[in-house]
Amino acid sequence: MSMSAETFLTAQDLVLRFWAVVDEVDDRPGAELFTPDGVLVIESFRAEGTAELSRYFAARRTLSTEQQRATRHLCTNLRVLPGAGIRLAATVTVFSGTGARPLPLAAPSSLADFTFDCVETPDGWRFREVRGALVFAGADTPDLKKAAQAAKGVPA
Repeated sequence: MSMSAETFLTAQDLVLRFWAVVDEVDDRPGAELFTPDGVLVIESFRAEGTAELSRYFAARRTLSTEQQRATRHLCTNLRVLPGAGIRLAATVTVFSGTGARPLPLAAPSSLADFTFDCVETPDGWRFREVRGALVFAGADTPDLKKAAQAAKGVPA
């Protein structure tokens, strides 16, 4: 599908805001970026709907604070996918570490391919679905089973 430059930039901004929320440099609730029935899927992890997404993002922030863990997700190679609607794909490289800043720089902790299905709503652009598939996973890649439990409201 072809899209205007303005639409592409708006969708790109939504994608980059998502990573800023994940990296905790944007304080907005992550679930706000999704439609009410929006879905986040990474490998075996799945959070669907506002309640599950809210629990996931809150648990992620709590765990990051407890572990003094910092991440930065570098979103590159953002491109439009063919098909109906607004679909984008990107490669995401993750750097992570724990402790006081500045953290020592190490190799990326993971690299994944992501797709972003975006829709225009009365409240602006939102995600219908964000889907990620790991290509490379290092020792510091989070346990997605714990993330799934958090999203479902199961205590750790």
